[in-house]
Amino acid sequence: MTKYFAYGSNLNMEQMASRTPLATSEGQLYIDDWRLVFRGVADIEPHKGGRLAVGLWKITKPDEDNLDRYEGYPRMYRKEDIHGMMTYRMNSVEIIPPYEDYFNTILQGYRDFGLDTDLLYDALDDSWMRKTRADIW
Repeated sequence: MTKYFAYGSNLNMEQMASRTPLATSEGQLYIDDWRLVFRGVADIEPHKGGRLAVGLWKITKPDEDNLDRYEGYPRMYRKEDIHGMMTYRMNSVEIIPPYEDYFNTILQGYRDFGLDTDLLYDALDDSWMRKTRADIW
């Protein structure tokens, strides 16, 4: 079993149940000096003074293989070990606000884990202020 932390749509327990049927939820955690950002989809970046809300999972090798396919690993996302836990980080650096349906999937995941939704809304607001493409929506 691998310790995995989710910060985006993989917080959504209904979606994770279909993607990773053997995974078990292990609760929530807040990681200092990191923050959620949107590059069209969720990503994380180091940020002094930041606070990142995550859901913890224990996943099997078949679950990880399913997540690799879902995350577009290694083309779209890469795997990283942060504080002894595996997670995915994007290869892109553009800040792009997410689509509403995708955001709502993550919002449900925050509710599923009992996470502070203010951090999610802060990331959304930040993405609109920092967006790097003019042709959004």
